[in-house]
Amino acid sequence: MILRSQCLSDPTKEANKPDQNSILEIIDKVKALQIDTLQMVRRSQYIALWSRLGHYQPELLDDLCYGDDRRLFEYWYHAACMIPIREFPYRLPTMLMHRKKESRRWRSWHSDEKNIEVLQEVKDRLSYQGPQKASNFDDHGGHRGSWWDWKPAKRALEYLYDSGQVVITNRLKFQRVYGITEDYIPEDLIKSTVTMDDAISHDLEMSLLATGICTPQQVADYTHMKRGVARPYVRNLMETGVAQKIRSVNVKGEIIDLLIHRDNIETLEQIAAGEFMPSRTTFLSPFDSLFWAKGRDKEFFDFAQVLECYKPAENRVWGYFCLPVLHNGKLVGRFDPKLDRTSGILRIHSFHLESGIKPSESLISDIAIAMRNFLKFHGASEISFGLLGNNELMKKLERTI
Repeated sequence: MILRSQCLSDPTKEANKPDQNSILEIIDKVKALQIDTLQMVRRSQYIALWSRLGHYQPELLDDLCYGDDRRLFEYWYHAACMIPIREFPYRLPTMLMHRKKESRRWRSWHSDEKNIEVLQEVKDRLSYQGPQKASNFDDHGGHRGSWWDWKPAKRALEYLYDSGQVVITNRLKFQRVYGITEDYIPEDLIKSTVTMDDAISHDLEMSLLATGICTPQQVADYTHMKRGVARPYVRNLMETGVAQKIRSVNVKGEIIDLLIHRDNIETLEQIAAGEFMPSRTTFLSPFDSLFWAKGRDKEFFDFAQVLECYKPAENRVWGYFCLPVLHNGKLVGRFDPKLDRTSGILRIHSFHLESGIKPSESLISDIAIAMRNFLKFHGASEISFGLLGNNELMKKLERTI
């Protein structure tokens, strides 16, 4: 049920040529794509779509978010994300909270007269000169605070972004380009009267649809909402019948209570009858929305999703930037890739299988097919394997690929 809701159950169809409608269908179901700066391979938002679509043109996603007929926009969701533009009204209450100095993040900054002066200068320049990068602004001085040590103009842009007064209109070499919101977001969305209560209820219901099935506590995690804030709203979803409680067994054999959206009940019944069995083999970004519900990796998949790039090298177990391997409904391993963009070689520094997983012929074949598609997606012409991990697997993969 989880994989079906996350568009990760059906096999990739090599003959398909995904277009923008294909991309929007995926985002409609998973609700958002997390953006990240790391690019050992393609960035997270592109990999998340590849995991579900197979090879596609990343420029299609860029055009949906930054083109003339944009259907997506950037804002905070689970983290920094690409979100359908129709969801803009449900982000407004958070934006207004920042604007009204009700958020701890910006309350003291917005009370400083020097900051207010810089803020007005930035707004004026965006109004008169059009979209700008933070690097286009000169630092006119002023003390730098401890909060990320940003120069004043950049902090002003971040405040304007958080408060919804500017949006990210483009990215140039991944640097944000900011523009006045009214120039890029339809007026009817900006003037929406959605309340904070409306937004919280909406986000939790969307989370329930996208997660497929989860514990009552995990409903909040999908949008990085505090569980204490979400608790009464989740209770209301249960009392009104939107969220249905079911009992299940986790990987430890323990009976647990789970929630499912009422619209997903029919799909769950079909799955129980043997339909929609997962048959996809693919690789996942460490920031994939499959992992947004805290603890679900261990509780439902018996897999510990770990990102080790922030650890010292000597403390890493798996690798710098490992991609989990999904195979027929199970997370069976992980590998640490890096694309050498000069030579076109995809280097696999390590490849580990989970305990009890053997490199069978069928597993090798399915991973090899996915890896060829991964190479194509990155424009890589060769692949090389390191010495860390399951050497039998890597030797067989190298021969097969």
